[in-house]
Amino acid sequence: MNNLPPIEEPQAYGGFLRAFWRTWVSACSYPSKFFETVGNSRNLTPALLFAFGCWFVWGFIGFLVVVASILSDLKSAQEYLGPIGMVLLPLATVGYLPIMLFAITLFYGLILHLFLILFGGAKQGLRTTLRVVAYAQAPIVFFCGIWVLVLYIIGLRAAHRTDTWRSLLAVLVSEFLCCMGQICLGGVLQGL
Repeated sequence: MNNLPPIEEPQAYGGFLRAFWRTWVSACSYPSKFFETVGNSRNLTPALLFAFGCWFVWGFIGFLVVVASILSDLKSAQEYLGPIGMVLLPLATVGYLPIMLFAITLFYGLILHLFLILFGGAKQGLRTTLRVVAYAQAPIVFFCGIWVLVLYIIGLRAAHRTDTWRSLLAVLVSEFLCCMGQICLGGVLQGL
């Protein structure tokens, strides 16, 4: 493996799409080796493009699922969604949702970095944490959130060159607080 993730050296892998694929395979299949390379660069742009690409693929798969479910029971879908909803729901799954979830991912990276600092594991800067969070989005293509969490732990440990327990605590505490925040927000919104 090279000194940088494949997507950061696309010419060495035969172009952007091949580099994207190699990055995805490496992040999902060989996370310890892969995330050691993540700390070798400060360039955030390729990592963010990779994360957005994963969320876009996720949205496209969601789009296909939504369209298939609408077509399987077209009459009920028309009654439930109405004509505007029939157009907007599929478009939202491929357009709006990936952008929104990408932004939430970046915000989560900030929270995660704060807890990594708190537990003494942030040996590199915020940019390294954001790169880890971006590359850890690879399994989201298959709606596999648990593997994303595992990649956060492995990635933070490898890229920041810190102890596993520090990255584990940072991920667990930040996830717990984010879940509690979602529950509170849901309660407030339900009360409106």
